[in-house]
Amino acid sequence: MSRQLISHNPDLQRLVNEGYDVSIEGGYLVLRDIPYLDAHRRVRRGAIACRLELAGDRTVTPTSHMALFVGLMPHTADGRPLTEMAHSRNRVDLGHGLVADHLLCSAPFDGEFSDHHAKMVTFVEQVSAHAKMVQPEATARTGQIMLPERGRSCFAYLDTGSSRHGIGAFTSRLEGLSVAIVGLGGTGSYILDQLAKCPLARIHLFDDDRFEQHSAFRAPGAPSVEDLRRRPTKVGHLSGIYSRMHTGIIAHEAKLGPVNAHLLDHVDFVFIAIDVGVSRRIIVEQLERRGLPFIDTGIGLEATDDGLTGAVRVTTSTNDRRDHVRASARIPMAAAGEDLYGSNAQVSDMNMLAAALAVIRFKKHFGFYLDLEHEHHSVFQMDGAHLINDDRLGTAH
Repeated sequence: MSRQLISHNPDLQRLVNEGYDVSIEGGYLVLRDIPYLDAHRRVRRGAIACRLELAGDRTVTPTSHMALFVGLMPHTADGRPLTEMAHSRNRVDLGHGLVADHLLCSAPFDGEFSDHHAKMVTFVEQVSAHAKMVQPEATARTGQIMLPERGRSCFAYLDTGSSRHGIGAFTSRLEGLSVAIVGLGGTGSYILDQLAKCPLARIHLFDDDRFEQHSAFRAPGAPSVEDLRRRPTKVGHLSGIYSRMHTGIIAHEAKLGPVNAHLLDHVDFVFIAIDVGVSRRIIVEQLERRGLPFIDTGIGLEATDDGLTGAVRVTTSTNDRRDHVRASARIPMAAAGEDLYGSNAQVSDMNMLAAALAVIRFKKHFGFYLDLEHEHHSVFQMDGAHLINDDRLGTAH
């Protein structure tokens, strides 16, 4: 990914050609081996990282006049902190071993940098000029080009969102995970929409239904008439769309059951998004037998004279807590119509909400979000907009 992206962009390739130690790490353009002076006027080596601004796989004119500095506070040749451009800030973990303690800020005379080459060279020269006064041969153009290949990326193009918002260290906690989504209806399709933005190694999809006209009004996106006329399977339609972004999507055009449950043997987490209680019970049994953490979602919707009302449920089961699934009957496993969530009536905003709550809970499980309560059962009541959390770790029924 690094080599290909650099070769496609003249400003990045120019940095390489000039001998800078260039790499792309987690959405940041990084130049290493930058000489600078510490408080004792000793020459040290640091790194400068700036957010890589892209349109697809092509760089665009940088909009930011800031970069991050990995190293001690840089100083001038006469021993003063370089406060004209360097500012101490809270430590920022950019992921992939990059930790920055200082912010660099510098604007060109004409108001903006023409490209990433101009931006990075400006910062390098302003930091290293003082080191050259002490050690004239000090240079950042070492010719030691480091373009680390960390294996094939799960994305078809670089994730610049995490770097833009400084959350790369937390996003990296999801790297390498393998996840399954059972059911690609309204809720399942929205779960896929969110997971496709995560650096997961694999996303397995299970469903044997077709994507029909009513499906279009419960799923993200806007299929064309031609799409609907082809009557694709849900798995085929959605995997075709999201594989444009995430390369690790594996489509299984089949219903998950005891016969093919072995396909879950190598996944780390499972989302259940189906509305048939009996099938739910079979899948839950298979997941419990394998000791897999999972989230089951449910939606209940009913009509009143004053409007629709209902609830969205998200139930989590992990090795730390599973008893609530049956002891408190948190997951309906009866035939349709025998429980609150048995109705097939759904609307896309409820599907989207169920998916969002489920994915947030998944991310809390793996440390992306702070988890203070470790709730394993949540219900959002539509009429009063109440979110009720229950079945926390350490609580009794």
